[in-house]
Amino acid sequence: MIVKDIMTEDPVSISPDATAEEAAKIMRTKKVGSLLVLVDKKLLGIVTDRMIVTEIVASGLNAREVKVGGIMHESVVSVPPEMEAAKAAKLLEELEIRYLPVVVDGKVVGILSISDIANFVKDFIDCILIELGARVAKKKEK
Repeated sequence: MIVKDIMTEDPVSISPDATAEEAAKIMRTKKVGSLLVLVDKKLLGIVTDRMIVTEIVASGLNAREVKVGGIMHESVVSVPPEMEAAKAAKLLEELEIRYLPVVVDGKVVGILSISDIANFVKDFIDCILIELGARVAKKKEK
C-alpha cells in the first residue's frame, strides 16, 4: 500500500495573504483541521486549527488582522505519492505531526493525515473481520 492509495487528493489550501479568520472559516466549512499554504500549487507552509488557537486566540491577537503567512509552519515535511504508507505513518508518529503534504515535482497533489491512515486501518480490519466471519460460517455448515 502506498501513500497515493489512501491520501486525500486536492487538499484544501489558502493564500499566505489570507487572514487567520478566513483560514478558520474555511476549516469550519470544509471540515478540515489544516490548510496548505500555497502559491501556484507550490507549498509554502501549513496552518492548522491548533496553530490558530495557540498562536492567535491564546495570545489575544485579532484573527482578522493576522495573516496566515505570519503564523504558518514553513519547514513542512512532505512525501512522494509512491512512498509506502507504513513509512509515512511512521514519519507522522516520529515527527509528532498530523499531516503530510504529498508533493510531485514541487507541486502539491494531495495530503496524508492521521485520519486517512485511521480510516484505511478501520476498513482493513472490517474486511478481515468479514472474511473471518465467512470462514467461521462455512466451518459451522460442515
